[in-house]
Amino acid sequence: MLRSDDPSRNNNGDADPSDVDYQNLENLSTAYWQSEVLFAALELKLFDHIEAEQATTKKICVLSGCREEGLYRLLKVMKRMELIGESKGNWFNNQVARRYLVKKSPFYMGDFFLYRRAMQENFRLLTRKISSDDDPEAASCGHSCSVSDSVTDSIENYAVRNFNYVRALDQLAKEKAREIAEILFRATWLSPVLDIGGGAGSLCRCLMKRITLLCRLNYELGIPDASGLSRGVLLDLPEVIEVARKIYPDEADWEGIKTVSADFRFHAFEKGETFGLIVMSNFLHAYGEKEARSLLEKALGLLKPGGKILIHDYFPDRLGRSPQKGPIYDLAMMLNTYDGECHEAARVISWLDAAGIRQSVVLDLETDSSVILAGEKLSLLCPLRNHLVSLPLQWADIAIADGFRLAVPIPTEKIVTAPWVRLKCRYGCKGFGKNLQCPPNGRDDLDTERLLSSYKWAILLEGTPPGRQFHQRLLGLEKKAFLSGLHKAFAMGAGPCTVCDNCPGEGACNRSDLARPSMEATGIDVYQTAKEAGLHLVPVKEKGQYVKYIGLLLLE
Repeated sequence: MLRSDDPSRNNNGDADPSDVDYQNLENLSTAYWQSEVLFAALELKLFDHIEAEQATTKKICVLSGCREEGLYRLLKVMKRMELIGESKGNWFNNQVARRYLVKKSPFYMGDFFLYRRAMQENFRLLTRKISSDDDPEAASCGHSCSVSDSVTDSIENYAVRNFNYVRALDQLAKEKAREIAEILFRATWLSPVLDIGGGAGSLCRCLMKRITLLCRLNYELGIPDASGLSRGVLLDLPEVIEVARKIYPDEADWEGIKTVSADFRFHAFEKGETFGLIVMSNFLHAYGEKEARSLLEKALGLLKPGGKILIHDYFPDRLGRSPQKGPIYDLAMMLNTYDGECHEAARVISWLDAAGIRQSVVLDLETDSSVILAGEKLSLLCPLRNHLVSLPLQWADIAIADGFRLAVPIPTEKIVTAPWVRLKCRYGCKGFGKNLQCPPNGRDDLDTERLLSSYKWAILLEGTPPGRQFHQRLLGLEKKAFLSGLHKAFAMGAGPCTVCDNCPGEGACNRSDLARPSMEATGIDVYQTAKEAGLHLVPVKEKGQYVKYIGLLLLE
């Protein structure tokens, strides 16, 4: 029985001196989003209300005086931050919240955390405080200012503010464009490209440069009309296109790209105008569900037969590298737009399906967002940097939907076996020799290593007691994988077998159809394997601490 208990780790991408990407820095820049969620929950006494019996969303609304729609979006973020959980429509505090955030707890620290919030304004003075030309009295006068007066003044000017906004988003878009382009170039699609709400055009530009290079190679090979492939249309608001032209004044940066200054909601395309690839990047979240779906359907109406659409966004139902980001970005939309909302990937896929787009794949980027690629004849996609192929990623999503708390794909070469593991069973477990699925029965580490060599991928699965329920969930996932065509699917559980109330301990297993060995019983070092998958585990030290079960599904 294991639990994750390392306060130095988080789900936002750990700081690492070997990091070469920007994601941890971006997470730092939005860290206050999470702290504001905590502060709001304390101010609204949500943890106290949740501690009440049958804490449904409606009941919490009544107790807190909140609007149900907004409160539910906040509760979803709190759940993703591991502060609360949900079961059968009732919310409950997780152990750390129950211990430190519920007022009646003897360990309550809510007032202390709210005091931390009171320090926020002074931290915004940090730049001025340490500047060499700072006036100490001005820095302590209580005025909140972390930027120069000229920048503060410019915020009042819409044109300057819009310029800074478009440029900032373009810097982010450039980082994501390369990875999205790699995903797109693992699929086949037709020209031209329509980039809706593409800002300064970094993604469109990245696609055009790659396509132009491909066209030139094809042209040299004598492929007709190859030059026609390098056409893209960037459509955004007039003030955004104007800024884009200022940021990229060199006409070479616009090779193959036509800009259209318009609001997509109202823009009338030419009769018969269609596109082979349509991109909607960080676009749908600016609108509520009804309008977002309508705009998606408008885009689909512009697709050529056999065309594809790519939707890049923050989806609250995706875990990815930063599980909190989707729900928290949804709160940002609620606070900063008229009726914006981050829509769940499953909901967007249902819209696509209803519109006749039956094939789609969802991929989490190496950063904090995800993409949906939909259309006909999707090829098997592979994320970047020799990471995981889509098969284990898809089954990780299925595992989460089936009730596992975490599901992490791992190459079998990273599953660690060792001879000492079964010794711990012999000399550390009072159940030794009393269960047919435990040592001295079953495979040793060498046999297991040989077994693992016949697979390429596995899913590391995290769940909670009771053990029998966890085991049944494992069997259900194994069966689902087998019936889907993955005939080698095989599950390994956690701890002693729970199928029978009383195991005979000798002879033949009565329920070999349901019994499965545990990881540790077969010589797998669960701690090191979990670490290889990015999970940190420590033993449970006290009664009442959160218990985790770790299982494994071998896939191929």
